[in-house]
Amino acid sequence: MHLGQRSLSRRNRVLVKISVLYALRERVKARVIVLRELRSGELPARFFSELFIHLSLFLGYPAMLDGLESVADASPQRRRHTLRTQGSTARMHGKRILERIYGQQTPKLLRHLDNVHPGLGHRITQDAYGLIMNRDGMTLPERELANVVVLYAHGFDRQLYSHLRGALRVGVSKRTLKSVILLAADMVARASEQTLEIIDKLSTE
Repeated sequence: MHLGQRSLSRRNRVLVKISVLYALRERVKARVIVLRELRSGELPARFFSELFIHLSLFLGYPAMLDGLESVADASPQRRRHTLRTQGSTARMHGKRILERIYGQQTPKLLRHLDNVHPGLGHRITQDAYGLIMNRDGMTLPERELANVVVLYAHGFDRQLYSHLRGALRVGVSKRTLKSVILLAADMVARASEQTLEIIDKLSTE
């Protein structure tokens, strides 16, 4: 087993591999993993559905639809969980999750988003964090790992830094975070040393 996989649970290994493969547009390889895991019964279909819904935040609706179709094809009789809107409570839930991830930097982040474009802070709080990050089926630490993996694969380093710290804030250990980066780095052929050094220096303050 690769060094970057040794301290990871099966669920986290699969999460990393599928996230990276979709980020690299290697959807056929990802579908093979989904089918294999669902046949083994080790991981529930709900986990894969939620992962693809979550990945829509970074990879768009076409990737989400493709992934959900692969889950539906592999487990046609499963119970499906609705994508219902949570109405006025979505922003409240989103703000709560933002504060868990960004801590005391949350007000600064929201001001920055609204400076980038008016209303952007409200939109991201409600839609990304309130309607998707708040869903059941994946834990918040797992969602932060998926964020980290896709941002790393795509080279969005400034956002990656924020979500590395966010992952630590919601309970991901530095050991797990490093293992995720090592596995992702092996798959995308990107040097990992700088990111590993950043993780070593990070605090949750």
